[in-house]
Amino acid sequence: MNLKKLAPVVICVLIFFVSSFYTPAEEADWNKDLATATAARQRGEYSVAETLYKQAIEVQTKELGAGNALVAASLNNLAVLYQDQALFTQAEPLYKKSLAIWKQIPGQEIQAALCLNNLAALHHDENMDAAAAADYTSALAVWEKTGIAHNADAAVTIAGLADIYHSQQKDADAEPLYLRVLAIWKKNGNMESAEAAGALLNLGDIYHARKMDSEATPLYSKALATQEMIGKLDAPQTIEAMDKLGEIYSAAGSYAAAEPYFAKVLEINRQEFASDSLEIANHASRLALLYYCEGKYAAAEPLYLEALQIRKQNLGENDPAVLQTVQFYAALLRQEGRKNEARQFEALTSSRGINPVSF
Repeated sequence: MNLKKLAPVVICVLIFFVSSFYTPAEEADWNKDLATATAARQRGEYSVAETLYKQAIEVQTKELGAGNALVAASLNNLAVLYQDQALFTQAEPLYKKSLAIWKQIPGQEIQAALCLNNLAALHHDENMDAAAAADYTSALAVWEKTGIAHNADAAVTIAGLADIYHSQQKDADAEPLYLRVLAIWKKNGNMESAEAAGALLNLGDIYHARKMDSEATPLYSKALATQEMIGKLDAPQTIEAMDKLGEIYSAAGSYAAAEPYFAKVLEINRQEFASDSLEIANHASRLALLYYCEGKYAAAEPLYLEALQIRKQNLGENDPAVLQTVQFYAALLRQEGRKNEARQFEALTSSRGINPVSF
């Protein structure tokens, strides 16, 4: 069962294998079909690409034999086309057929591993993570056996397997894989990528869940810097990380460090939710409390009033969340020396047997 959305998986198109097995002397019609199919797929013309891939496979099979490496590559590429369209039942048998061919050809272990990566991604898309984990594990065994477990394709395998373990709450298995893939990306200069950011966020979540916030904090910070650079600060997992990082700093009394994270989360949520949403009220109230703790009463007041209005509108005047907001706002008024105003709000809660709040 998936508990979290996993990072995007790189799907490998095996068009490049044509140059490895095709010689100009053959001058087969399928070569033109493949090139045109690839261009059509890139343009999103899936029906055109599908027809051309099928034509190429038919001719390749007739001229080269069903067990030829080029047939396997074309089967893989047609499967990728179907997966692009979420046509999983059409894609899966093609991946499996392609994989079976690669396994029968000596010296094609790498191609088999790439196909296994694709099949694993497909199984994950189908919510079949047990099968996906088995595919990634088989691919990883190939990378280790061939001695190239530190390249970009092996990193896809390792990251994919780590993500699945993490989604299954098998963090003891996920942690070393995340550390391993991050080391690969660091060595290869790929740390400023969406994939690396995703791994950093997931590893940060693992440490945060263990209350190892000194380890989680730099991971969250690095991931957020990368997400900002690539324009993905509004991604759900990124927002969660900002939330957690703000909470970590706030709990430690580092209010100035927490402030930009809480403020950014509120800003993003204003773009995502209606202005009278309880989600807005919750984040506005939290930022107001932070400002209160920093002594920034002028900044806190409009946020408390906004939260109070939204909560009254959605929950009614007697809801505990509304009464708590009233208490906090009254406390702020007292801190500003506005005692008469504070008493008016305190009266709203004292009439219900609730004592004034103090910090």
